[in-house]
Amino acid sequence: MGILRNEFSWSKSRNEMLQSCPRRYWFHYYGSWGGWDWQSDSRTREIYVLKQLHNRFAWIGVKVHKVLEDLLNHLRKSKSLPSYQSVAESLQNRLRQDYRDSRDAKYRLRPKRFMGLVEHEYQLPVNDEEWRALATQAQTCVENFYHLPLLNQLKNLDSSEWLELEELNSFQIDGCKIWVSLDACYRSGDQIVLLDWKTGKSDEADHSLQMGIYAMYASEKWGIQPDQILLKEVFLATGKTREYDSKSLDLEGVQNYVKESIQQMQNLLSRPEQNHAEESNFDFTEDTTQCAQCNFRKLCPKWHSGDSE
Repeated sequence: MGILRNEFSWSKSRNEMLQSCPRRYWFHYYGSWGGWDWQSDSRTREIYVLKQLHNRFAWIGVKVHKVLEDLLNHLRKSKSLPSYQSVAESLQNRLRQDYRDSRDAKYRLRPKRFMGLVEHEYQLPVNDEEWRALATQAQTCVENFYHLPLLNQLKNLDSSEWLELEELNSFQIDGCKIWVSLDACYRSGDQIVLLDWKTGKSDEADHSLQMGIYAMYASEKWGIQPDQILLKEVFLATGKTREYDSKSLDLEGVQNYVKESIQQMQNLLSRPEQNHAEESNFDFTEDTTQCAQCNFRKLCPKWHSGDSE
């Protein structure tokens, strides 16, 4: 095996973390590097453990996405789905097991194997009713999936028409690797359809940047024109959908935004050619509401100085 190198790349989530707090960005992408090795120094190891934590809302999203990935893989192979009751029971069991594992801090020994929640690590006050509401929300998302009108279309797809399901892939902009992971993608006639599952309760956020990146990736990957790509956001908590096409996406604007974001990230590096980053070059956020759910709060100098109080 070759030497692992922390190579520079870009993703929407990476950009969002930088905008939320540059120091958190440093912890996540640089300070944690090498922390998987038990022989790494104690601070690096701790950063790596904390990096794996999810807040409770992201946890629900991860679990629902995994259920839908499994269901679509089953559908692709057999053109049928297991009963909702069996899937709901399995999901409930997974959530309960994750909760117990996190509560018991198993992630501290095996952070990639066991779920760890910010709420348990920092003993944040979440009552039983709130936990139950999250479990209900997860099951509602899966139940709504079973009632989506587009499910009939998915059931009738030939196996050759399926293109991607939750695969981590990339394309390049000006030589920089851009990471993408499509929730589901398939051919429909002369179009390629991209599905993006949303598990939150709100459907008001603007996701045109994300959709534009997906469209650019699909156009390059399959050698098609943007007007042959249809993107659908599916809001599983409500069953609503929202569609995007090349006319509703400013792809040139998206590309320019990504280029500017890449430059912003690289300007913070002390040695860009080696992707080397000094912690002191990454400022703290001035929005202290970001601190409440930050994985790295216990290691953050700003938090311990009292500035976030």
